Amino acid sequence: MRPDSLLLLSLAVSGLAFSSLAVSEIAIPATAAAGSPSSSFGAPGGKGADAKSQPAAQLLLTGKVSSAKSQTFSVPKAGDAWRYQIQWMLPEGSLVSSGQVVVVFDKSQVANQIEQLEASMLRVSAQEQSQSIELKSKVLQARFELKKQLLEQEKAQLVAAVPADFIAAKEYADNQFKLLQLNAEVTKAKQALAEALDTEKATLAQLKIDKEKAALELAQAFKDLDSLELKAEIAGPLLLGREPWSNKKFEVGDTVQVGRQIATVPAMEDLEVIAWVNEVDVDRLKSGQAVTMRLDAEIERAFPGQIASIGRQAINLPAWGRSNWFEVGIRFKAPEDIAMIPGMSVLVETGGKHEAL
Repeated sequence: MRPDSLLLLSLAVSGLAFSSLAVSEIAIPATAAAGSPSSSFGAPGGKGADAKSQPAAQLLLTGKVSSAKSQTFSVPKAGDAWRYQIQWMLPEGSLVSSGQVVVVFDKSQVANQIEQLEASMLRVSAQEQSQSIELKSKVLQARFELKKQLLEQEKAQLVAAVPADFIAAKEYADNQFKLLQLNAEVTKAKQALAEALDTEKATLAQLKIDKEKAALELAQAFKDLDSLELKAEIAGPLLLGREPWSNKKFEVGDTVQVGRQIATVPAMEDLEVIAWVNEVDVDRLKSGQAVTMRLDAEIERAFPGQIASIGRQAINLPAWGRSNWFEVGIRFKAPEDIAMIPGMSVLVETGGKHEAL
């Protein structure tokens, strides 16, 4: 056989082997995928099935029982401090009633501020009293000087009214000059009285402002002192918040930044489930979708629910990693023999068949 014929035959055999290998590589994953429950491929045997007839992929969410009506407790802005220590707090799970004290923060700094403001209030009051007496004394002195100068002026006017024909020319000139001097003294006395009255008015007004300011600061300090005791406005169980970075629940002795939420009291009515879904899976949920829920406390009992809302903005939860999460609100109707309390952990299952509400 010719060498070029042998070369063509060898290439043909190699191509056939390559085609067989490629077919086997494509068939293997298809067969494996056909046996996967979440796959969109058909049943084993190679025939495709309608994707709509396959159940949706299961998605498990974690959540907790919540209430549409609740009261949050945050560190108040009291005084100049930006952090306050939790001095006392009810244990988690305590059933609180309206008006009951729930959390007490350290009051020492505000109490010291109140002592300083009370001392300042006494100092301003004493200053107002002493300066008022002093200013009134200056006004009385100015009035006396004016009255004295007026009498002297009246006397000088009588003397200066004597005609020059009856007295010596020098005496007449002296009388006229003295009258001019007294007229100037009266003008000066009137100006001194006006200045004393203006000074009294301005000083007393400033002292009144200082006193009112001190009174307002003292009243605000007392309000700040009261604000360091947080009281419940509704009845319900106390749920403690968590530190956002360590995910540790707040406890007595913790020093917490102003504005940080440390506890919540949800009402016992209008219950719902708040769950969280990762940003990767949020497109797999839709409003009105049926779900199955189980309480961690009674994991064998399942009850239906329905997605009522899906958050529009993702939230970063540092304790759960770097991913973003969407809040999912779920309404439900639990069996009467299951005790539902806000704060209970719930496992939410989506996909598959669920009983509609």
